[in-house]
Amino acid sequence: MIQKMGQTITKADRDMNAESGTAQRQRELNWEPRRRMTLEAARKRRTVIRILRLSFLVLSAVIIAVVALYILINALRKEAPAPPPPENVDGEVRMINPRFTGRDSAGRPYVVIADTATRRRDEPDTTDLVNPRLDTAPGADSSQVTAKGGVYRANKKTLTLFDSVHFTTPNGYEYVTEHAKFYIDTDHIVGDKPVSGTGPMGSVRADAYEIINGGEKVIFSGKVVTKIKGRSDKKGASNE
Repeated sequence: MIQKMGQTITKADRDMNAESGTAQRQRELNWEPRRRMTLEAARKRRTVIRILRLSFLVLSAVIIAVVALYILINALRKEAPAPPPPENVDGEVRMINPRFTGRDSAGRPYVVIADTATRRRDEPDTTDLVNPRLDTAPGADSSQVTAKGGVYRANKKTLTLFDSVHFTTPNGYEYVTEHAKFYIDTDHIVGDKPVSGTGPMGSVRADAYEIINGGEKVIFSGKVVTKIKGRSDKKGASNE
């Protein structure tokens, strides 16, 4: 036992103070590793949260894309509305957006469409058309004919057109006239009204015309005026 300045310090007190100092130093030494472990845990937690957030965004985008695709597929699968049924007016059958199809003598397909079609009561094979259009061998090499009015005879495979008749041929010619009779079976057009046309070789005007085999041969008659590219105008009958 030691007595100092009126205080008595026993050996037990010294031992207790020594142990307290040792524990304090140990706590100071252990604080830094715990701090490092806490920072690492926080970083890992932030990383996990970031990954979860990104996964949620990706999943949301996938769900939205799937829903949009489902809606689009259903919209595309919807069938087009059926055309109105034929109307019977005073014994005549009237159709909206009619479509007549068939094949010519060479087996080439053709299609005749119009805004309206009225089948004649006394001629069941004859149909009056409004804004008719004829495509022969539909595709890149087809002849196309349009007009404001026409008469289609299914039994004879003829289409008579009038009023602003416009037709094109596979070899690049375009013709405008007021009358054309199209023999669908032989891809042959005859017109007895004035015609004007343009094409790769030039332009032409005539009083009548005949287009054979889809434009492979064209015959003009009457007063014919032609203008061939690179040449002066010529008058007279002309074959192309």
